[in-house]
Amino acid sequence: MKKWLKCILIGGALLVLVGWLWVTGLVRGSIALPPPLPKDTSILQLKPETHDGKTWLGKSWVGRRDGLLTVFLKGAPFEIGYAKAVLLQPQIHTLENEFLDMVHGYVPEEWKVNLLKNYVMYRNRHLSDFVPLDYRLEMLGASLGCPDIHPELGAYYNRILNYHAAHDVSYMMIDNPLIARAGCTAFGAWSNATINAHLITGRNFDWEAAEVFSRDRVVIMCEPDGGIPFISVAWAGMTGVVSGMNRAGISVTINGAPSSLPGETATPVAIVAREVLQEAHNLSEALKIIREAKVFVSTLWLVGSRADGKFVVVEKTPATTEVREAEDDLIICPNHFEAPGLKDDARNTNYMAEATSVSRESRIGELLRAAHGTINATGAVDFLRDRKLPGGGFAGNGHRATLNALIATHATVMDLTEGVFWAAAQPRQLGEFVAFDVNDFSHELAARTLPADATLASGEYERARQAQQCLVKGQLALKHQDGAAALAQAQQAEQLNPGFYQNAALRGRALLALHRNDDAAKSFALALTEHPAFLKEQQQLEALLKQAQTVK
Repeated sequence: MKKWLKCILIGGALLVLVGWLWVTGLVRGSIALPPPLPKDTSILQLKPETHDGKTWLGKSWVGRRDGLLTVFLKGAPFEIGYAKAVLLQPQIHTLENEFLDMVHGYVPEEWKVNLLKNYVMYRNRHLSDFVPLDYRLEMLGASLGCPDIHPELGAYYNRILNYHAAHDVSYMMIDNPLIARAGCTAFGAWSNATINAHLITGRNFDWEAAEVFSRDRVVIMCEPDGGIPFISVAWAGMTGVVSGMNRAGISVTINGAPSSLPGETATPVAIVAREVLQEAHNLSEALKIIREAKVFVSTLWLVGSRADGKFVVVEKTPATTEVREAEDDLIICPNHFEAPGLKDDARNTNYMAEATSVSRESRIGELLRAAHGTINATGAVDFLRDRKLPGGGFAGNGHRATLNALIATHATVMDLTEGVFWAAAQPRQLGEFVAFDVNDFSHELAARTLPADATLASGEYERARQAQQCLVKGQLALKHQDGAAALAQAQQAEQLNPGFYQNAALRGRALLALHRNDDAAKSFALALTEHPAFLKEQQQLEALLKQAQTVK
């Protein structure tokens, strides 16, 4: 018996060892190798120099304008990558640190983090095959220009490459905490809808991730050798694009859409958007790039073209690409599909029913139609800052079914006709919209900068922020079974941000914990009248109301 037991134990240990070696081999085989160094690496010998209020490295520089970090990049791909990494080294380190803190916040157990990391690396093992060489050279330059402060996470170049798929990975899990409560909205207006028939587009990028993504946004002007110069809002070290415009008059903004987990990796959508801006002169060229791109996540693209005098929405999945044209001179890009071949998909219809995309689309439509014929950059900024529900009702600050839920990591407005690009300064989309000239990045357009939102000076934004903190503290108190403390936080939140349904919802939960069921039922009933943003929240409140009414 002892002999058999010994054999079983030894056999089990061998199986574990073989399994570990197999997994280790898979992970090591998933590490992307960097491309060979280019012939010209002379930029590696340069040191940063500071003059004229900027820090320079070769032909590139970093500075600040009206509260925004600004970067000018010029040269070959490797030069651009190395320069931006050297010039933005502190921001790159902060971004990675806070991103990792965010991941650990959602996945506290280290073994789970390692499992997730290895899973992503394995799934993305062929990622290099779908990223053009120029952009991989840029990432190689970045890996050499900025010291790696997390070598324990694996090869730096491979990590940078995989970070460029973070947006895609998050939207593959559209019900996860990063995505479920977010909601990007974009629009285009032209011809008779705008003043002097200018092509105007605006977008909110509502990716509710770590605070660093809002705080450390960067305006980048890139003049690549052999490509079209373009301007974008991004983050330190990023090669791809999510919101940008090129000197030829092409604009691109991308919104996440309902997506399922694909069978294999492909090109990150931010890399495809970068290729559009760097290569396309007109709508035909832009659409060709998007159609031919193999992607591994569903995405909505708002693409504008000065040469064609209009905007279109591209609805793309890993399997198909549909182009949605406007019926007039206005078009809206929410987070759900509307093209005939995609709108009836069950995942899309469920998302439309459960999330906030339809509400935001309805509200921006109201604003655009009301302003038809008078739309300009100032009006576009007002639309992006709107905090009302469809029909014009106000239901508290931070409501996810509004255009401005106070969660935007960045916001932009573009005038393709004049070549002016506006980027919002902090916080969210409430700071000044600073104007940049896509034809001359050094040309400051102080007179074109648009003022900050009134909620900053009035203190309303700060009160809303404090109210949100109260809700978080209240939820934590409930976890610790402290109903009295949760009730106090709910009441404070209501004083700071009146009429927001989450205040009444927290109050109801606190009263339920205190066995004050009649009062709890009243709070849940009130919360239901204050327009819960998500179907799931409404269903939860209905269940809690029923519980409060039946449990005595």
